[in-house]
Amino acid sequence: MADINICDLLQSRQRAAPTSVKKAPLPDDEELVSLSKRLVEDAVLRAVQQYMEETQQNGSTPKDESPPAAGGKPNSTK
Repeated sequence: MADINICDLLQSRQRAAPTSVKKAPLPDDEELVSLSKRLVEDAVLRAVQQYMEETQQNGSTPKDESPPAAGGKPNSTK
């Protein structure tokens, strides 16, 4: 029986490249935009839900952490 070196087996296995690897087609721009919009909408909904839960737990909204006014501008009374 021939001596088999484990290191030689590992090295030969690492050098062997897969020959039948199929790459998935890249998503088109329209699909990427759609996915991006869904991710942003999901993140906003989660943030609003978390904000609502925290304000219900605390009983009221702290003055320093009031939600932004319509139009995305923060409420500021300074």
